[in-house]
Amino acid sequence: MEEKSLHCEISKLISLRAEGDYWDFKQEWHSNNSDLLHDIICMANNLSNRDAYIIIGVTDSKSVNGVKVLGVPDTNRKTQQNLIDFLKEIKFAGDIRPTVYVRKTNHHGKELDVIIIKNSTNTPYYLSGSYQGVYNGKIYTRVGDTN
Repeated sequence: MEEKSLHCEISKLISLRAEGDYWDFKQEWHSNNSDLLHDIICMANNLSNRDAYIIIGVTDSKSVNGVKVLGVPDTNRKTQQNLIDFLKEIKFAGDIRPTVYVRKTNHHGKELDVIIIKNSTNTPYYLSGSYQGVYNGKIYTRVGDTN
C-alpha cells in the first residue's frame, strides 16, 4: 500500500473513534508474543474479507471520546523482519502463515506503527501446534471490535 494511501486509510479509521471488524488500536507494541500472535490471527481471519490493521500508538479508551492518539513508544517496538521471523517459528496448519507488513505513518504529528495483515484466500489461519495459550486447531477471528 502506498504511503499516502495508508495515511488516509489510518486517519479515516482513527476519525471513527472506535475499533471495528478489521482494525484494532493498541497503545503500544505487545509485551507478550502470544497476545501479538492472537491479534494477528484474529485479524487475518476477519469476516470483512479485506486487509486488516493493528494501529499502534492509539488508545481505545471506551469513553465518550473514544480514542486518543499518543504516538508509538519505543518499548518493544518491532520491525517487519521481527514479525516475519516470529511468525516463521510458529506452527501454522499447512505451513501457511499470514502475510504481514509493518509501516510507519504520522497522525497530527504523532508517529504510529501499523501492522498490515494482508487479505488472503488461505483463511482460516490456525495453528497445528499450540503457542503459549494460543491453541492448535482453534480458529480465532474478529467480530466487530472484539477478538
